[in-house]
Amino acid sequence: MSQHPLPFPELIASVKGELERVKYTSQRICLYESTWGALSTYMQRRELPHFDMTVGLAFLQDECNITVFTCLPTHQQLRVRAINLLGEYQLHGMLLSKRRQAGKVYSPVVHQAFTGFMASRRRYGISEKTLQSNELYLHRFSEYLDTQQLETLSQLTAGQVIGFANTLAGTSTATVYCTLGSLRVLLRYLYDELLVDKDLSVVVPHVKLDKTSRIPSAYKTEEVQRLLDCIDRGNPKGKRDYAMLLLASRLGMRAGDICNLSFSHLQWAQNVIALRQGKTQEQLVLPLLPDVGSAIIDYVKYGRPTTDSPTVFVRHTCPITQLTPPTLHSIVWHYLQQAGIQVPDGKKHGPHALRHSLASALLEHNVSLPVIAEVLGHANVQTTMLYLKIDIPHLRQCALDVSAFAWNLSEGGDAHVL
Repeated sequence: MSQHPLPFPELIASVKGELERVKYTSQRICLYESTWGALSTYMQRRELPHFDMTVGLAFLQDECNITVFTCLPTHQQLRVRAINLLGEYQLHGMLLSKRRQAGKVYSPVVHQAFTGFMASRRRYGISEKTLQSNELYLHRFSEYLDTQQLETLSQLTAGQVIGFANTLAGTSTATVYCTLGSLRVLLRYLYDELLVDKDLSVVVPHVKLDKTSRIPSAYKTEEVQRLLDCIDRGNPKGKRDYAMLLLASRLGMRAGDICNLSFSHLQWAQNVIALRQGKTQEQLVLPLLPDVGSAIIDYVKYGRPTTDSPTVFVRHTCPITQLTPPTLHSIVWHYLQQAGIQVPDGKKHGPHALRHSLASALLEHNVSLPVIAEVLGHANVQTTMLYLKIDIPHLRQCALDVSAFAWNLSEGGDAHVL
């Protein structure tokens, strides 16, 4: 934490100025200011001159009744984000980027080195999707070094590397793991290219991420059907949403592949959908099931706005462009709520959960793992084996009877009943 925390009015002014600098809209800043005003009143009543996250969490609990930070309605998410912005700036002197921003460039001090690193990764054959993630992490590191007033890369210190790692506190384990991995590779490159005189990759903390420990989030077959049934297909948006959710629940397609689905992928003569997966770049051929095909035709003929976009699914408000995976995630979450399906804390509630649900249903119907792997587009059956953890009917068949304890046996060898 900063040794000299900013007084609250100065903190608000600094955060507002930073938001304006990175081109946040005035409407969004105004929404945050509403929460900051209530927080200011809260702190004045308690005579608190300085803000920290302990104060912020107490405010969210006492004034907003927020104690759990998952599955919040939009207005509550805004309040939490407003508090997190203050906490980030008070702790690190910067606001941490949450997403890629088009046209963003590295700071002048690191620009040449970082672009050289990305070019070397591209020559090495790293996939574009991985490179996009690397670029996001490098931009965050570049922003952090800006706050440290670094004049040349040769001045980079182990303390600054550790300081950047500390800014990741509060993010998911997966984000920390990927960010530190990218940082480690970058620092090795800088040392190999003689841009720094020490291999600072050795000071980057190691975080263990066991992907096999995850439990997939799946919904029961009847819950998925309730979700589909609650969609109003009497209007254009409902026709679109129904077709997309069928692709996720009946065929297990990933959100990115659904949003990027083009008319050229629909091979009606062969009754298949043939595409190259965005995540793996592997070719995938899926059956164009009758209900899926009918839903797509219904949308294209009677619901899709007039547009030159090559993608099947588009926005219905201007600008009419193709949908994005975050939008599809919001659509699934909306209909889960509409259907009255209970979503426990920590359970996924987007299109990927529908993909998991399909895998779970196939396992319950004794479909073999290689077939499920082919349906889901997995290159390795080991990936598909993750779904065995939620195959409850078959797991029950593996249960062993518990032997009687020796101390509970009578002289005749029978177990006493307690």
